[in-house]
Amino acid sequence: MRKIGMFVILFWGLTFLWGCGSTAEVVRPGGPTIKQAMSEPTKGKKMRIAVMQFDNRTRYDVGNGMRAMLTSTLFRTDRFIVVEREMLGDVLLEQQLGATGVIRADTAAPTGEVEGAQLMIYGTVTDFEPGQRGIRTMVGGAQQSHVAIDLKIVDSRTARVVAGTTVEGKATDAYLNTSALKYVGMSPLYSLEVWNNTPMGSAIRLCIDKAVDYIVLHIE
Repeated sequence: MRKIGMFVILFWGLTFLWGCGSTAEVVRPGGPTIKQAMSEPTKGKKMRIAVMQFDNRTRYDVGNGMRAMLTSTLFRTDRFIVVEREMLGDVLLEQQLGATGVIRADTAAPTGEVEGAQLMIYGTVTDFEPGQRGIRTMVGGAQQSHVAIDLKIVDSRTARVVAGTTVEGKATDAYLNTSALKYVGMSPLYSLEVWNNTPMGSAIRLCIDKAVDYIVLHIE
């Protein structure tokens, strides 16, 4: 009976991998078009926001990645004018090149038009645990991943903190202990580890989506 169960799992896993192949796709589309984003009035209904550098209080270097995810997710909501701050130096360098005369005048980026942010968003990654808790057995188990960020929104005019919260994301996955296959008489050539999804990636995405919901709710 145990052998039958293991063969079922193995068959499912091989079928899944066979169907995957090599693919590429836009995973999270949406947001305004380039033309719409460029023509948005500076003093219109949308607030101008900037996601500032994330502080990281964990042993994993994840702050910059989570900041980038938050920035792109906020942009896709099409509810704000999102101004760039992480790569602002590249924008200023391009403008400076135009001012030196190195770049053809009719193609040079004008200076003095960089937009200021009305609200600045700061984050601190306070918890990042790929395997916070779980259960293990001889044939496999399950584990839960957890991530948390402290979020605050600051008014750029007064430096006042106008909103703040802690956002958490949790996700659980199950796995198969491939070393247990030798106990049911299966060849090691058929060893296969089965994962439903990457739990840490799911936890991060849930955390970012909840952070965006909080920002939209409090700014609008």
